[in-house]
Amino acid sequence: MNSRPRLNGLRGAGLLAGAVYCLTRGLGYLPIAGDVPEKLPGGLQLLATALSIEVWGGIWLCIGIVCALRAFSPNDALAWGLLVGIMAAWGAAYALGWGLSLLVSPGSREWLSALTYLGPAAIIAALSARTARRDDAQ
Repeated sequence: MNSRPRLNGLRGAGLLAGAVYCLTRGLGYLPIAGDVPEKLPGGLQLLATALSIEVWGGIWLCIGIVCALRAFSPNDALAWGLLVGIMAAWGAAYALGWGLSLLVSPGSREWLSALTYLGPAAIIAALSARTARRDDAQ
């Protein structure tokens, strides 16, 4: 009897990609990747008022682990929700940081960071919901 875990098809492959994404981000925000710059972009300043950037790095790592583990299970909704949730939260923080920076000077490019979080989060949410509905129908 072979009890090796099996990847949950394309959803599992997507979660493994999400795991790599989250683990990479998480490691990037830990002290082992270098010192946190003294001047953070507005979006990161907003996030750092709630929790330190290093703690956020740990959260990214935890979500990456959940995504990796759930890639081998059909019960993957929590992993998808966490992945989309943190991306949307960071995208919203960058969008707010960009909006606030416009009050001071028009030179901020935080809109780009916001879109690099929000765009993929929207795509992932739409595709994961679509495939979940299709899987439920079968």
